[in-house]
Amino acid sequence: MDGYKAGLIALLLVAGASRNAHAFLDTGTLLTNAASATYTGGSQGTSVTYSATAKILVANPAMFLWKKANGVDKTYVPTAGGIVTYSICFSNGGANTAFNFTITDRWPNNSYWAFAGSSDPSYGAWVGGAQAITASYTTVSLVAGPWQPVTAANPPAGSAAPPTGTATWIRWVIPMMGVGYSGCVQFALSIG
Repeated sequence: MDGYKAGLIALLLVAGASRNAHAFLDTGTLLTNAASATYTGGSQGTSVTYSATAKILVANPAMFLWKKANGVDKTYVPTAGGIVTYSICFSNGGANTAFNFTITDRWPNNSYWAFAGSSDPSYGAWVGGAQAITASYTTVSLVAGPWQPVTAANPPAGSAAPPTGTATWIRWVIPMMGVGYSGCVQFALSIG
């Protein structure tokens, strides 16, 4: 039985080793790619080799994110039913454009969607470069969704975060964020 287990483990390791591996490189990493060509010429079997290299300097985006409630770092809601407007702002201070930058935020327990009108700041978003930002929410799974679009009627005003043990998540996807650009997303909740 021990030989069977060892063989199974070795098979799993070999199967796993054949997969592609991906890694994120730090800004400033220098990648060098070299190519060579050799040929043999003449009756004496003389070989000649030519080589060339290309160098690439890695430049990544550096995304910064901060969140405020009602425009300040700490907010106190004096009574139940008070409205809290959350702003999540971001900027790209890196050396390259960021693509599909995704922000997710979990509603606090005991909170309710406060605004759902098309002119309300409940799903407002803006970013330098006047790009469209899509907002969506889920009450099922942060990883799997399903994600529902945030619209003037969705989620309905007054809809509560789900029961304890589950959560409501809201997310925004910024398709492209250039170097030096910044923006904010905003939503409002009523605290129960």
